[in-house]
Amino acid sequence: MNSQPASLTKQKSGEVTNELQLRFKKQSRIYSGISNLIEKDITVDELLNAAKSLLQNESLHPGLTAVSIFHNDQSYSSKNRKDTEWAISSDRIDHKGCTIKISIHFLKEHLFLDTKPWITEEKNLLDSIAVLLATKAKNIESQQEMNEKQRLLDKAYKLARIGTWEYDMLADKLHWSPVTKEVHGFGLDYEPDVEKTIQLFKEGFNRTVFAQTAHDAIEHHKPFDVELKIVSGQGDERWIRATGEPEYENGQCVRFYGISQNVTDRKQAEEDLQLNEQRFKALVQDGSDMIAILDEEANYKYVSPSSKTVLGIPAEDFIGKNAFDFIHGDDKSRIQRVLAELNINDRIEIEPFRFRDPEGNWRWIETTITNMKADPAVGGLVANSRDITDKMLQQKQILNSLKEKETLLTEVHHRVKNNLAVVHGLLHLHTSQEERDEVIERLHDCMSRIQTMANIHEQLYQANDFSKLDFAENIRLLSTNIQKTFRSEKQIDMKLQCDPVQLTIIQAIPFSMIVNEIITNIFKHAFKGKENGRITLHLNEAEDHHIYLSIKDNGIGLPENVDPIHSSSLGINLIEVFSRQLNADYALKSDGKGTTFTLQFEKLV
Repeated sequence: MNSQPASLTKQKSGEVTNELQLRFKKQSRIYSGISNLIEKDITVDELLNAAKSLLQNESLHPGLTAVSIFHNDQSYSSKNRKDTEWAISSDRIDHKGCTIKISIHFLKEHLFLDTKPWITEEKNLLDSIAVLLATKAKNIESQQEMNEKQRLLDKAYKLARIGTWEYDMLADKLHWSPVTKEVHGFGLDYEPDVEKTIQLFKEGFNRTVFAQTAHDAIEHHKPFDVELKIVSGQGDERWIRATGEPEYENGQCVRFYGISQNVTDRKQAEEDLQLNEQRFKALVQDGSDMIAILDEEANYKYVSPSSKTVLGIPAEDFIGKNAFDFIHGDDKSRIQRVLAELNINDRIEIEPFRFRDPEGNWRWIETTITNMKADPAVGGLVANSRDITDKMLQQKQILNSLKEKETLLTEVHHRVKNNLAVVHGLLHLHTSQEERDEVIERLHDCMSRIQTMANIHEQLYQANDFSKLDFAENIRLLSTNIQKTFRSEKQIDMKLQCDPVQLTIIQAIPFSMIVNEIITNIFKHAFKGKENGRITLHLNEAEDHHIYLSIKDNGIGLPENVDPIHSSSLGINLIEVFSRQLNADYALKSDGKGTTFTLQFEKLV
């Protein structure tokens, strides 16, 4: 075998040395390029793709080099990737759960006939690059994970209306998040500082507490969490929850950070709850009514202390006992029926019943009961009871007194009716002894008026209610009596159209007297020279409680020279007097086809 000349060997050795230097230089640029990739500005995918390009483009023969980077379950390979025997791979690097492996292949093996394409130093460098990539990839993942947690935390704070703040003590710079500005009643362009923030707290207790809390945090390393009142940037008072955590370096407080939250609604709800609890205590424990909670079988679960005042029984004596043990036997079935029909959330007032006190006396109890079985805070029937024994005794006395007065009134009306009948009889006796027609006529008029009053007292005597009189019935009775009084050969037809009208005796008597005068005068004067006639009477009550009366006849009408309003006749004078008693308006009109009398007044209610 021919040996190579020394000059040729030296030349080849120089070429190899130059090639190795070039390869080391390029590979150093690869490591430096990957090191210079800024982690906070890229993703893991961008990092590995950039490393792949550097490994391929900075190799000695870029076009003949194929690169693959394996990260966890993913691979990042150059487009010309091809497995060859001339290849080099890093060790499998596992850094805090981040796995990296790098493989590099030369695609044309004939370029290296005398030397190997890889040397040991390159293998070590590739391992270093793999470690560097694993570290950077893990840092990026950790930063992304931290950013995601911060994003979620910021979102949660925003949804919960919780603001964050940070105070750099060295730079004397206070930063508020947008929500913090909103919490304190300021716009987004507001620039806070420490002094203005302290002044926001309401002067006095709240400002003093906050200043002392901040001082303790700085001097004694104490985090704080306080709820105090501020006067917001909009001028209203608000409850603010402020928390703070100091941060120290070399024993010096350099930073404060924390959160701010508007808790006005919660504090107001707490104050309302406290007020309601005070009211509840005043109503239940100190009230005049006895409050009790009973289970489905009417056993006492709770009784308010007021039971001692109401019934003379201490509250503890009720617990575990059944309510029906205290109730009068004649009232039990009625109350049991009420409880059985009481639906969830129903509230009903039970008619008064008798309840036994410690001395065995029966007390009258009035109870309102509510079914609150579905309310987990109650889980039973709530009974609100009060002692009405004195009231029931008073009612009994009043009823007895009323009964006596009704009996007396009945007797009075009966006697008045009888006395009027006596007067009526005396007048009738005078008519039989009187020969003068004018006197007889006047006696008959008086008898008619007396009979009208007697009819009212007869109705009151027969009625159950002395305060009101059925005036429609009174008119029918009055018309019938007048017809009987004026028996004649003439056929007079009376048509009554009367709505049900209830009047007190104060209005019934003058109203009846007016109707009597009008109908009597119609019978006496309206149908002279006529064989028949018709009288129509309308009575109705309007929604505004006004009474309307109309009496019309188809007689001969009034004489032309007669003024019915200014007449001096006794009948007209009586109508005027009784109309004033009713505070009524009336009119009497005649048109040649008969006469119409109208009257209206307001009913007493």
